[in-house]
Amino acid sequence: MRINIYNTTDRQRIDRPSIRRLVKKVLKDERKDLPAVNIIIADGRYLRRLNEIFLNRKRTTNVISFNLGEVSEIYLCDKMARDSYELNYYIVHGLLHLLGYDHRNKREGADMHRKCAEYLSNE
Repeated sequence: MRINIYNTTDRQRIDRPSIRRLVKKVLKDERKDLPAVNIIIADGRYLRRLNEIFLNRKRTTNVISFNLGEVSEIYLCDKMARDSYELNYYIVHGLLHLLGYDHRNKREGADMHRKCAEYLSNE
């Protein structure tokens, strides 16, 4: 599995080895495999544009993910991920979306939040 991390803003220092370990742990614990994951940290305007084009929502979002078959992508908003904990939280959140989790209602949202917090408590 390939895990590529791109910081297009350079506004935040990124601990790439830690992120790679986190992604591998989530996939292992969820018993899932993804051939390649691209994690892209971008500015709010870029995430707003993605959100508008693909989800028809005219607002910035903290994370948006796409499963494109051989490559999955997780886009994170640099300003919404103010520190390494939030950055890792959004990475796990996006990864869970790629694995089929969603938050269409309060129960699903609570389940996703709980899973994100569990993965980060083990860091």
